[in-house]
Amino acid sequence: MKKVLLTSTALVAFAGAASAEVSLSGSAEMGLLGGDGIETQFIQSVDVRFSLSGETDGGLTFGATIDLDDAVDMSLAGNDPVDVATSTQWADFTVFISGNFGTVTMGDTDGAMDWALTEGGNVANPGSIADNETLHWGYLGSYLDGSYDGQILRYDNTFGDFGVALSVELDDTGSLDAGYAVGFKYNANLAGLDLALGLGYQAIDENTGRSCVGNICTGEDLESAVGFSVTTAFDNGLSAGLAYTQFAAVSGDEDVTHVGVGFGYAMDAFAVHLNYGQYDSDAFADPITGFGLTAAYDLGGGAAVNLGYAVSDNGTTDTDHWSLGLTMAF
Repeated sequence: MKKVLLTSTALVAFAGAASAEVSLSGSAEMGLLGGDGIETQFIQSVDVRFSLSGETDGGLTFGATIDLDDAVDMSLAGNDPVDVATSTQWADFTVFISGNFGTVTMGDTDGAMDWALTEGGNVANPGSIADNETLHWGYLGSYLDGSYDGQILRYDNTFGDFGVALSVELDDTGSLDAGYAVGFKYNANLAGLDLALGLGYQAIDENTGRSCVGNICTGEDLESAVGFSVTTAFDNGLSAGLAYTQFAAVSGDEDVTHVGVGFGYAMDAFAVHLNYGQYDSDAFADPITGFGLTAAYDLGGGAAVNLGYAVSDNGTTDTDHWSLGLTMAF
C-alpha cells in the first residue's frame, strides 16, 4: 500500500522524542453486489487511515492507527468519562508501545486467541468488495472477542520461531468478570513443509449472555473456546490451512465445534481463494455450513478487479450472495 508522508515540525509530539512521523494511506472500492433476497445494486466505499509512530530516547517505539471516520466520532464525545467510553466502543483504532519486553496494544485489536490462529478466510485471500467470503454461515472469525465492549488489551512477544500473547477484555459495568485469552504460535518444518502452527484458549464470564459465535447463534450461553490451526505455503503458489475450534456452553450440553479450511493460489497477476466452514452442535438439527470464493486480477498501481461469492446452508435453507468490482489502494 502506498503511503503519503506528512512532513512537518508539528509531527514531533514531544521535544524529547527521538523520531516521530505520521503516514496517510487509503483505499476505495466500487462495483456491484447481489444474491438471494438482495436486489442487484451499486456498492462503493472510501477509507482513509492515519498511522502514527515514534521512538523515545530510550529506544521504545510507540504509535497508533485510526480511520478518518473514527476520528470524527471521537471528536463528538464530551469530557464525561462515560461519553468517552461510549465513543470508543467498537471504534476501529489502536494504540501501542513496543520494546525488548514485547508489544502492548490497546483498542480494536485481535485477542490472543485470534492473534494466534489463522482462519480459513485468511489463507492467501485477495479479498472482495463486499467481504462475501467471510459472511457465509459457516465462517468463524474473531472467536469470543467482542463479548464485552470490543476494547482489547493484548501483550505479545516473539522469540525466534515461537510467539506468545495474552489479552484481556473488560466489562465496563463492573458486574462481570473480565474475559481473557492466551495464544501461542510456532513456525516448524515437517518433512520439508514450513508449517505455521497456532494454539489458543479464551474464556468469558458465563453471565455475558453471549450465545453467538461467528455467523451463528446457539441459544445457549457460551463460556470458553479452545482451538488450533495449521497453515502452509508451497513453492508452486498454493497455500492451505486448517483450523478447529470447540466452544463450551454454560449448560455443558450445547457445545459447538467448528472446522474451517482455506486454500489460496497465486500466479503472476491472478489470485484465487476458497474457504469452507462447518458448525456442529447438539443444538442444531443439521450442521451449519458455508463456503466463500474470491478471485482477483492485479491491474498494477494498487488497482485490482475482485470477485466474491458465498453459499450458506443450515439443512433447511440455503442462500448465496456475490460481488464484483474494483479495489484501489493508495
